[in-house]
Amino acid sequence: MQNTKYKILHTKYPYSILIAVIVVLLVLVSNPFKSWVSAQLAGQSLEVSPPSQEITGDPGSTIHVTSKVRNGSNSTLPVSVSINDFTASGDQGQVALTTGGPWSVVSWTTVSPQTFSLAPGEEQSVTATIKIPKNAAGGHYGSFVFAVKPANQSNGASVGQQIASLFLLKVSGPVTESLALTNISAPAFSESGPIPFSMNFTNNGNVYVKTYGLINVTDMFGNKVADIIIPGTNVFPQANRMIQASLDKHFLIGRYTATAIMDYGTIKNQSNYATTTFIVFPIRIAGGVILLLIILFLLRKRLGKALKALGGK
Repeated sequence: MQNTKYKILHTKYPYSILIAVIVVLLVLVSNPFKSWVSAQLAGQSLEVSPPSQEITGDPGSTIHVTSKVRNGSNSTLPVSVSINDFTASGDQGQVALTTGGPWSVVSWTTVSPQTFSLAPGEEQSVTATIKIPKNAAGGHYGSFVFAVKPANQSNGASVGQQIASLFLLKVSGPVTESLALTNISAPAFSESGPIPFSMNFTNNGNVYVKTYGLINVTDMFGNKVADIIIPGTNVFPQANRMIQASLDKHFLIGRYTATAIMDYGTIKNQSNYATTTFIVFPIRIAGGVILLLIILFLLRKRLGKALKALGGK
């Protein structure tokens, strides 16, 4: 009698049904696997310190700025040093070496020493002497460019290694600090956190400015979810800059508001504000739960009979 009962239950409730349900739920609620590939660049044989620095000076004065270069290779390197201008390139904080322009310092600057050799692990300090014109004001930007002469120059296209150490010069005088936060954005809909934010700035002044502050995130009831601290970031004059941040919370549900409160200015403290909204809802998890409830509802009578049979009734 017991064998007959087992066969009936096994026929009505094959394991394949349970397996199919489990597979469907896993597909619905699980996040797809992501493969992250990191490409490690070949090791730099020259290292500079600091990568960038900020300095100030008055019109008509002479100032000095120092940078240090280190040989991280296993061989002695012949190094040359020059001073180049640079400018903002793109909105991600990149810079590009350039010549001339309204922010140039090359014609004001000399560097010493200009050439030297570095043994493996050896360091060398170099100094730039900047003679600021009497009619200068605002922001000006330069860089030490350290170059290694290629060992084999038989090919005319051969290029040696170069690495730059930037300096940002702010000259006192008629300075205009004018930074606009044009917008803050986030994905309109997400299933879960973290939530990325992007803020876009435009510097309409004649000097670089550093902006810093926070993004305040509140839920649909006005309760604070998080304050995301934004560290100081430089924005060059007449350039755009995108600053990114992230709300590092995974379980979120509902409609949220993010308000950026960003300060800037050394002459006078000024603030920028921008707001965006976004929705977070775990639609795949909700879909999996709903599907499970539907399946249980459709099988409620059979499951009831199975439970009674297993209970020996």
